[in-house]
Amino acid sequence: MKIIRGQKGFTLIELAIVLVIIGIILGAVLKGQDLIEGAKVKKIINFPSKWEVPVWTFYDKRGYFPGDTDAPRDGIINTFTALKTSLDDAKLSYPADTEADVTMNIVGLATVCGSAATRNVMLITNVAVDYASQLDLAFDGVADGTKGRVQYCGVAGTSAAAAWPASGTVTVTYLFDKKY
Repeated sequence: MKIIRGQKGFTLIELAIVLVIIGIILGAVLKGQDLIEGAKVKKIINFPSKWEVPVWTFYDKRGYFPGDTDAPRDGIINTFTALKTSLDDAKLSYPADTEADVTMNIVGLATVCGSAATRNVMLITNVAVDYASQLDLAFDGVADGTKGRVQYCGVAGTSAAAAWPASGTVTVTYLFDKKY
């Protein structure tokens, strides 16, 4: 084999350095994706708490839930619009009702999760099942959609509580009153 002078190639050390650099870049990208995913989960987990603060502040000041417009007051939030109007009238700020494609609605429902009870609930829609399970774990200590404050009760929150499905998006029913 004839070697021509001035022709150079990469040494094994140079190739090893390039591979190490590529590995570091890939590791950083994968770690970044994990951080982004963790931030999304944290947003969903914090969603109910952000709304509880103004609602319970109102409750502590007035002795009834905002949006409970019945006379006499029955402890049930009539509509989400009435809730926001009550908070506005009390000059209490509240967060947005949408976070990263996830939407929330607080309302009083009859037959919550298939029971005969009328309860105040927060329906959090368009939640990835993985996030819903982690939300359930954060609030109830176990990812079981059939019991606790976080349940899987269908789109309207009135079906019998069930286990989290294997994939897709769900509506999370978060029990929002004192009866939990």
